[in-house]
Amino acid sequence: MTYKGRILAVGIVILFNGIRYVYYHQYLQYPFQASFFILTAIFLLVAWLAGRQYDVAKYYAEKDPLTNAYNRRTVHTVFKKRASTCKVKGKKMGVVLIDLDKFKTVNDTYGHQKGDELLRYVANLIKMNAKDDDLIVRWGGDEFVHIIPNIKECFQTEYVKKFKKQLANMSIESIPKIDASIGIAIYPDDGECFEELIHQADAKMYDMKNE
Repeated sequence: MTYKGRILAVGIVILFNGIRYVYYHQYLQYPFQASFFILTAIFLLVAWLAGRQYDVAKYYAEKDPLTNAYNRRTVHTVFKKRASTCKVKGKKMGVVLIDLDKFKTVNDTYGHQKGDELLRYVANLIKMNAKDDDLIVRWGGDEFVHIIPNIKECFQTEYVKKFKKQLANMSIESIPKIDASIGIAIYPDDGECFEELIHQADAKMYDMKNE
């Protein structure tokens, strides 16, 4: 969760009180009173609480609370920004769709608590391989989307090999090793809008699942 709302709200109060101090006590030369500090403290507290409410609302509007990955509502806006940057720079971008194999079996056999633990583990695994400008999205259920700008030519093979190796080394108590099916689409080779790319990634992911 970011502090943007709180920082903005507190900053406005500090600016307002600074102007108030200069106007009343420097320009008009009113006598300085302790009430100035009391009111300032009250304003700062109210601003902090209001800013926190904004930050919390923004967090739950953008993030999946279980995995701390972004949710589906965020992906289109961020994708457009990343795609625009890649287009200007003449770079390519990967849209990776990851689906955990036999996740339902884990849920049914070991319980939803272990299933949630597995989802958090996988989300953290994806984050370990992410750069600052990547976007990690919980696409739904046991699916994740990883958007990666500025990819190399050998990106697809390297990504799948590395992720599967890391997943094979997974260590969660009482859960057996699992695998994942991965589909990757490349912007702009496979399409220029997110819907096209996720459709291509989905098709490739199912091809891997059915191999």
